[in-house]
Amino acid sequence: MTKNELELGIKFLKKVKSDFQFDKEDPGYLGFLNCGEDITDDPGYMIIVNRAEEFSWIMAEMGIGTESGIHAEETVFVLI
Repeated sequence: MTKNELELGIKFLKKVKSDFQFDKEDPGYLGFLNCGEDITDDPGYMIIVNRAEEFSWIMAEMGIGTESGIHAEETVFVLI
């Protein structure tokens, strides 16, 4: 993994964690964030998808998990 890929992946995960759908005070709160190749235009998403194993410990350290793994077509992020 390149330094740029690492930085883009972490930047994406920071955006995931700070999304309004995780803010219990926001009217749009859902408690999860649905991402997919067709709906997520952030290049960091596909870096996470393609290097899921390498990002798993970073996600755990950030308190981010998924409902059923990381998949290009759909990943449901949750806070752990």
